[in-house]
Amino acid sequence: MLKRGEELIMEIKRDFNLRKIAGEYILMPKDTSDKGYNGLISLNEVEALVWKNLERCENEEEILSLITNTYMVKKSDARKDLGDFLKQLEEADII
Repeated sequence: MLKRGEELIMEIKRDFNLRKIAGEYILMPKDTSDKGYNGLISLNEVEALVWKNLERCENEEEILSLITNTYMVKKSDARKDLGDFLKQLEEADII
């Protein structure tokens, strides 16, 4: 569960798995009949890092620190990319 301050902003649905297939990270549903969703989402390395740590991190700043400490990226760029990725997950009804 991810919070902004004390506000809960999202929670991962437990019915998705992250797999690495032929060097590519893929987010895939465990049950393709669930809510009619049967697509796959391809993730880059940073997005895979975020996905793996969404449940562990308590807020957006913690995720941003994880990204900037792992990769040589400006915090402002990481914030924009994180926002884009989280929006993609929301639109796919994954979080």
